[in-house]
Amino acid sequence: MHPDAAGATAPTSPTRSVVTFLFTDVVASTQIAQRFPALAGETLDTQHALIVDTVREHGGEVFERIGDAAYAAFDDATRAIAAADVVQQRISAHDWGEVGHLQVRVSMDRGEVERRGERYFGTPLFRCARLQDMAHGGEILATAAIVDDPGLVMPDEMRFRDLGEQRLKGLAESVHVYGLVHTARDGSAVAATATATMTEAEAVADDNERIRVLLVDDHQVVRRGLRGFLELLSDIEVVGEAEDGEQGVALADRLLPDVVLMDLLMPKMDGLTAIATIKQSHPEIEIVAVTSFIEEEKVTAALEAGASGYLLKDADAEEVANAVRAAHAGEVSLDPAVARLLAQRMRNRKVEEPVEPLTQREKEVLAQLAKGASNKEIAYELSITERTARTHVSNILGKLGLASRTQAALYAVEHKLV
Repeated sequence: MHPDAAGATAPTSPTRSVVTFLFTDVVASTQIAQRFPALAGETLDTQHALIVDTVREHGGEVFERIGDAAYAAFDDATRAIAAADVVQQRISAHDWGEVGHLQVRVSMDRGEVERRGERYFGTPLFRCARLQDMAHGGEILATAAIVDDPGLVMPDEMRFRDLGEQRLKGLAESVHVYGLVHTARDGSAVAATATATMTEAEAVADDNERIRVLLVDDHQVVRRGLRGFLELLSDIEVVGEAEDGEQGVALADRLLPDVVLMDLLMPKMDGLTAIATIKQSHPEIEIVAVTSFIEEEKVTAALEAGASGYLLKDADAEEVANAVRAAHAGEVSLDPAVARLLAQRMRNRKVEEPVEPLTQREKEVLAQLAKGASNKEIAYELSITERTARTHVSNILGKLGLASRTQAALYAVEHKLV
């Protein structure tokens, strides 16, 4: 008998249309389930409800949920981008109780698909799913189909970071990928301009955010150990991992961490090259070199490349955490033997006078650097905001052609500025 004869609903006729997809999933959901078995279900339900509400508010629909993943569809790419940004903001701001904090990764793609009832079929869904595998916690990735949408209107506070052509697992052709960046979290000149008018209270509030750390080491066991400890701390957040220098540079460009823990001996690109490359593009990112031994040439090369700290891999967990905090605060964390090595190397190196002279305020900041003062201490001593102190330090390094605060401090001592 035909289903219709029994009163059953006839299958919905398929339709084709251009749809923008937004996929999300929770980072480390398995670990959450293992560590907090009594809370995991409620936590994932809460984040899912948050995503559903946000998607609906922006004119989309969540058409499927599988475990910790949500799949949403929008007719409009502009609304989808706004929803993705709000999702990340709300996830970050939500109080997750004993679980501590939650991170989701978001991917977006747009294209023509077939719809049958509540289900979609087509290549854009596969691209979106594979792109999600590439994303890290707190990140929003989008394909060129989103960026090139002629009807797209970008919010003033958002911009795309070009990540180039990427080979995604299971896809024959490469995909041009972009990262969606909120300028308040970006290290660019645009962000600096946007935050230049912040009040001192706002700057202090901003400084109370978790320290965002990137781990770069070719040994998975080392990365796992570091992540396992650091994720237990309320003031530190591991935002990504890389297994060689090339990946480390790429992730630093994408994630803009506050601090990088960088191994020195790695395949493809060694840590020294990676440190120099990152500092050249992002002088605001602090880097702590981590290795198994003290070798004078590599120690001095790492610090002169821009590292603000040097740790041995046998350092205990608290020493690692303190080195991260010190680097973020603008302080230097060195083994005493390493400090002596660097001081000797700098004494033997002739530093040319800066082409552009330092201002009086910059000289005052440099004098504080020579005393080992952090940005917060500099701000207090000179009655300026901590954000302004950071800007002065960056300008000093640029004018002197130096790569780290340590080099600047030694420069001040050698030139009798203190």
